Amino acid sequence: MNHKSLKKLPRFVLLCFVALIVVMFVFQAAEAKKKVTITWATIAGFYTDWAEEVAKEYEQKTGHEVNIVEIDFAQMYEKEVIEMVGGTGAYDIVTYDVGWKAEWADSGYLMALDDFIAASDPKEVQFEDLHPALIETATRYRGKVFGLPYYTFTMGYFYRYDLFDHPAEKSAFKAKYGYELDIPNTYEQMADIAEFFHRKKGDKLKGKVLDKEFYGIGLMAGRFPHVQDEMMSIAWTWGAQLIKDDGSPGTTDALFLKAVDLYVNRLLPHAPPGALTSAYDEVVGQMHQGMIAQTAAFYLDQWPNMVKTEDMVPGAEIGAAASPGAHTWVGALTMGLSKDSKHPKETWEFLKWMAGPEAQRKFALGGGSTCRMSILKDMSLRKGRRAQIGHFEPLMQVLDHASNCKFYPNYYYVPQGGKIYDEETTWFSAATSGQYSTKDAMQNLAEAIKRHCGGNCKVVNDHLGAGYHPTPCKFTYDPSGWVRK
Repeated sequence: MNHKSLKKLPRFVLLCFVALIVVMFVFQAAEAKKKVTITWATIAGFYTDWAEEVAKEYEQKTGHEVNIVEIDFAQMYEKEVIEMVGGTGAYDIVTYDVGWKAEWADSGYLMALDDFIAASDPKEVQFEDLHPALIETATRYRGKVFGLPYYTFTMGYFYRYDLFDHPAEKSAFKAKYGYELDIPNTYEQMADIAEFFHRKKGDKLKGKVLDKEFYGIGLMAGRFPHVQDEMMSIAWTWGAQLIKDDGSPGTTDALFLKAVDLYVNRLLPHAPPGALTSAYDEVVGQMHQGMIAQTAAFYLDQWPNMVKTEDMVPGAEIGAAASPGAHTWVGALTMGLSKDSKHPKETWEFLKWMAGPEAQRKFALGGGSTCRMSILKDMSLRKGRRAQIGHFEPLMQVLDHASNCKFYPNYYYVPQGGKIYDEETTWFSAATSGQYSTKDAMQNLAEAIKRHCGGNCKVVNDHLGAGYHPTPCKFTYDPSGWVRK
């Protein structure tokens, strides 16, 4: 229709026509404004595969787009901090580890979620359904909530049950060490098992002659942010602390040095030579190749990968349990709402969806380690799904023990936690590689901690009570709920 024909129309019709065009334009603009792109920075891996699948459902429901940025865990802290310090708004959602929570909340990188939670339908959030140990370690700081956890990496223990249960191996072990071969209750027992199962080419294992060397343990001893997770599990179980109650470093204390010494001198000699360049993927690979008998403290979320050993190694049966003492890394990778998010309201809706019961159930069915008690304790969910959730029983025992014991290390509440975590990688790996003696490496770590904190660190855990001290409680793993192959 040209301008001449428009002049021939009655004035009323012309006005209606113009009004219709304006309404359509406004409607389209409003629709465009409603549809946003939410960018989420998270760890790369099979967890991200699940996230992408569930995010597609959210996109279909809401019309929003979700851009998932995969980052290797070793680089995640640095890459996210660079964007948040610069205020670039590159990420609407940042994924954080428990050790980074205090630092990021204290620095103002994260929005507190309390008002968002209060304004939401409780059935959608179900905040109290998150395990209380994870609520404490992953979400709260100075009385406020700064994130929602979407999967727990809480550590446990993996072992070759078929080796531990073999009559000849059991008999030989008891003859040598004077007690039964079983899931270790102490790290000294773990060291005995590592020594016992370390066999040379030509030795026998389960009565068969080995055509290659077999190792007693797989370790994440490389310069990655996992070596400290293994070492701190020993230290915490023995009552040693990275950060003491007064904020001073505990790494030069005799008990802490003893923990590092056990790792370096009693476990590491019985691990594959590749241990010094290994992270968790490499240890899983060693189990797949039939190279190792057990792990040290290890991420229970890796069960769906570990159990594949049974398809790769004839006669193998993988067991999952709690690590000795169960005083280990209890936490979750958690989604925080960046203070620089361009779309905080829409981002909250997506964050709430991903951490919510519907998405978390789908996560669990796909092999993910959910943070929700209603799913972890759902016995009907476990039937016929050993390959996906065979680790839920030990996971619940470790989480319950942390909550019942109220064992929350001081390190979790130090505002310089992220920077200290990076230093741990440097100096623990320096000890494992022999670059520094255990004593010198831990002295350097102590000096680095003081440098980052400007002296003694401030431990912000007053909410745990006056005079709180993280004291280990006695723990014995109950294997009766474990599902056999």
